[in-house]
Amino acid sequence: MQLPTRSLYISMRATRIAIVAFTIIQAPIAYGLQPTENDASTGPAMPFRAPYVPATLREVLQDVPSASNPQVLRMRELKDSLAAHPNDLQNAVQLSSAYVDFGRQIGDAHYAGYAEAVISPWLKGAMPPVSALVVHAVILQYEHQFEPARAELQRAVARDPNNQQAWLTMSFIEMTQGHYEEARKSCQHLGGRDALSTEIVCLATVKSFNGDAQSAKQILTSIAGTMKGANAPLAAWILGLRAEVAGRLGESDQENRFYRDALSFAPEDDFLLVAYADFLLDQNRPKEVLDLLANQTQSDSAFLRIALAQQALKSPQLTKYTWIMSARFEALTLRGSSLYDREQSRFVLHMLHDPQTALELAQGDWKQQRAPWDVRVFLEAALAANEPQAAAEVLAFLDRTHLQDPTIEQLAAKVRAQLLAGAPR
Repeated sequence: MQLPTRSLYISMRATRIAIVAFTIIQAPIAYGLQPTENDASTGPAMPFRAPYVPATLREVLQDVPSASNPQVLRMRELKDSLAAHPNDLQNAVQLSSAYVDFGRQIGDAHYAGYAEAVISPWLKGAMPPVSALVVHAVILQYEHQFEPARAELQRAVARDPNNQQAWLTMSFIEMTQGHYEEARKSCQHLGGRDALSTEIVCLATVKSFNGDAQSAKQILTSIAGTMKGANAPLAAWILGLRAEVAGRLGESDQENRFYRDALSFAPEDDFLLVAYADFLLDQNRPKEVLDLLANQTQSDSAFLRIALAQQALKSPQLTKYTWIMSARFEALTLRGSSLYDREQSRFVLHMLHDPQTALELAQGDWKQQRAPWDVRVFLEAALAANEPQAAAEVLAFLDRTHLQDPTIEQLAAKVRAQLLAGAPR
């Protein structure tokens, strides 16, 4: 079986070391958050422009991947090799892929920029190499630039109709944007009818989104029976999918078990950790979130879950976490990034208690992606803003796709009830 890249799931281990450095922190002025002077945990008062100087040499400012990490060493080897042989396309593709995969694993979008810098020289001209087009599409997909990514993939498969990575990435984009029939067609290009083929898993994933989660469960259960001796990335991928499907069926005990099993194979995978943290928050288990994500503070997605857990625990340090999360989103805004609109909507609604801004962010996010969490965040914001009519397109999407999810179904029912209550008599 050809393994999927991190377009769906893949993970390797990442160790980290603490560094002491000189850093400049831009205040999150847009949110107007002002830590009080007597809150020692919040850092300097805002707004400020001066560099932040650590109080002692022992102060940890950021965790970074260890220089002895095998993946870091491999990236360094590839970088040195490319410097020595700048016209080696295979080396460039490998290094670019390694960067984006590692960035996904640790939740650091900077690596996508490194990846793009490596592959960009190969994209010049009328006929870039297919492998360069595909890896560039993977980078664009990671950055949520779905239309340019789709265009690159269409160029690639026009010249190489059997390119597995291109079709897999295309299927992921279509699923993310709620185009399930197009996703199914992309899956069918993957080939292979054995129980562990990427095609079978891809089609089961589409079923889980498209109102047939029970069939998806049966397929993935059957696949699990053939996985004895499977490698760790494959096992984590399948178990993660089983956890998601269990969640859509409301089987919380199974969802919990599958996430824990998946993490036993990929204990530092940011995607899995964040997904499991969301489950724990829904189950009112915030203390476990803090334990789970203790080493993931460099990831913006993970840090949001840490902040939400601190809020649920009524932590005395909540102001600190709110301020830091605001600063991170402000930095993304200054860079013109909409990568985390969904996360920002959730933060603004639940931590800043601004439903109108949260709804605006959810509306912007909806233009790009329509995965289950995008649906949920939009419905929550529309309800909180008392603007059920704003969610009309979301309700139509649910009617059309038959998406299964107990929480989403409850939210949709509340939105419909608000609409009915406000309708003319």
